[in-house]
Amino acid sequence: MSGFLEIARIPNCFMMGFAVLVGEFMTLGPAMPAYSAIVGFLVGFSLVAGSMAVNDILDAEIDQINTPSRPIPSGRVSKTEAAAFATITLAAGLFLAFALSTVNLLIAILAVSLMFYYNRFGKKTGLPGNAAVSANLAVPFIFGGAVGGISSILYVFALIAFLAGMGREVIKGMADIVGDSKRGVRTLAVSKGLGIASKTGALFFVVAVLLSAIPITLKMVSWLYVPIVLVCDLGFLYSAYSIVKDPSTRNALRSKNHALVWMLLGLIAFIAGGFAVD
Repeated sequence: MSGFLEIARIPNCFMMGFAVLVGEFMTLGPAMPAYSAIVGFLVGFSLVAGSMAVNDILDAEIDQINTPSRPIPSGRVSKTEAAAFATITLAAGLFLAFALSTVNLLIAILAVSLMFYYNRFGKKTGLPGNAAVSANLAVPFIFGGAVGGISSILYVFALIAFLAGMGREVIKGMADIVGDSKRGVRTLAVSKGLGIASKTGALFFVVAVLLSAIPITLKMVSWLYVPIVLVCDLGFLYSAYSIVKDPSTRNALRSKNHALVWMLLGLIAFIAGGFAVD
């Protein structure tokens, strides 16, 4: 069981489920139905869990070099077991998406298609593959918004999430450079070196920070958004500075983990901004 939980990347599952809730909340407000909230969260959670399992199956050889303690390379979970887990979770996610609406099902199918493209073909392409992963960080906002009608603020949130995801994916490639180079995975770190990759990842973080000012400037959110997003922005700016100053694989591993914390804070800021305050 611990192996399956590790394969699923539970923190990532919760973040994607929460992102769907943000989309629903920004569209429907605090009165959003419990049914759509629970089902929407479970769609994001399930699809991420299944996607991560597919990723681990296809990455088993690379993980044998980069992270041999992972469940499949270490032998704690077989590829067959991981495939069964992926099938069940992906099927459950698509079924639940259909329970919301046909539009939600189509968006979920798009997300799964992007995931399969990345794992089968995009991973070796570098930035295009990074873009596929980052697009799936943006899709949950649109998916959640589709429950009640997508509002303009969700496009801004989706773009910010996409840019933050691009920064994290580029930096993640720095952490995995040894295994990636041996398997011909053309991440920016492999093709251009750690220095260029660190500056590119930092640039994506900085642009995401700059765009985070749009919702408050255009009065699209309440003031509750401001203090939380400021902490989030300071975190991303720190990570940008840190990775440029020390573009090592060890610091890249630290920075990509920190980025998950800043992204979670961003989600909290997004949902806080949806509360109307007199």
